[in-house]
Amino acid sequence: MRRKRERRQLSAYSWLGLLFLICLVSFGTLNLLCEDRVFSEAENRYLEQRPVLRLAGIMDGKFMSNYEKYQTDQFFARDTWIKFRSGADRFLGKNESGGVYLGKDERLYEKPAQLKEQVWMNLDSIQAFAGRHDGTNTYLLLVPGAAGVNPEGLPSFAPVEDQADQLSRIGEYLNGTIREIPVYKTLREHRTEYLYYRTDHHWTTLGAWYAFCEAQKVMDLEAVREMNIYPVTNRFQGTLASRSGYQVPSDTISVYWPEEEEQLVVTYVEEQKKSPSLYASKKLNGRDKYGVFLDGNHPVVKIRTMAPGERRLLLLKDSYANCFVPFLTSSFREIVLVDPRYYYGNLDTFMQEQEFTDILFLYNLNTFLEDDVLHFVLEEPKQSATEG
Repeated sequence: MRRKRERRQLSAYSWLGLLFLICLVSFGTLNLLCEDRVFSEAENRYLEQRPVLRLAGIMDGKFMSNYEKYQTDQFFARDTWIKFRSGADRFLGKNESGGVYLGKDERLYEKPAQLKEQVWMNLDSIQAFAGRHDGTNTYLLLVPGAAGVNPEGLPSFAPVEDQADQLSRIGEYLNGTIREIPVYKTLREHRTEYLYYRTDHHWTTLGAWYAFCEAQKVMDLEAVREMNIYPVTNRFQGTLASRSGYQVPSDTISVYWPEEEEQLVVTYVEEQKKSPSLYASKKLNGRDKYGVFLDGNHPVVKIRTMAPGERRLLLLKDSYANCFVPFLTSSFREIVLVDPRYYYGNLDTFMQEQEFTDILFLYNLNTFLEDDVLHFVLEEPKQSATEG
């Protein structure tokens, strides 16, 4: 009897091992047969590509690290597995998936980033850059995320960073050397309104409007008397929904439209194309509907307006600035947007070629805390030996 039980156990283990081997071979084969994707529409990001095999990469471990990321990004039916994982997590009572919390109010919250040493390096670079161009007014606007402004909506006992404290520490570090535009208090006061999308990490046009009201005081901007905001789609599913797999109601995207029609020209410098509008309506037909604002992210965008006066703004930004810019066009004759994530030039040279009166750094706080390229763009160019 004992031997029979042992044989049955051995047989069960054998079948289990065989099943595991079949799954391993099947998924490995499917991964090999499926063509690699460059961009994920669902996650709205570029996917890791197959790393090049080099001896140096093997020796320092980068090859294996990059190959692991490549396998994760290119895994067969990745989007379906993400949804399956989030469904299983919800069944088990878990309210966090892929750095995204499912809130009590049926909306998604991006997990706030931590303060790192990189932050102080970026702040030092901003101060040094402002010092080299002390004839230009320099401002900093850091926007807290939905989790920072409305922590009441988070799941109970969700461990998150205190963004109000992070902003306070950044302010103490700058110690008045850069003019900050404080928006946390205002956004907090209006937290029950539609300031952030339910499915995406961006703020809405309404959130940007409240921030503009604060910027108007600090930067002495032209008043925008009416908050003319009009919906253009109610079928927006953003990156937080894609990343986490959670299913929550779709968002409405609205745009600001001034009472009097503005004449302006938007130039996408690297792409060498122009547009008479700040909005790209074609984006509303795709998944990345937030790209309706300034056609998404570009290295350099120049906006020429008919605003009175000669104020010219250099705006260093992430995508949070895209729906903020329409409120600025009545104050500046020219606005130049530079996204340091895609810009490979040097801004000191850029400043010499232009005559900017104002510089604004506008970032989502999470992006700013994790940014590792800004200080490179702000570096002072080194003089050559012949110049020295």
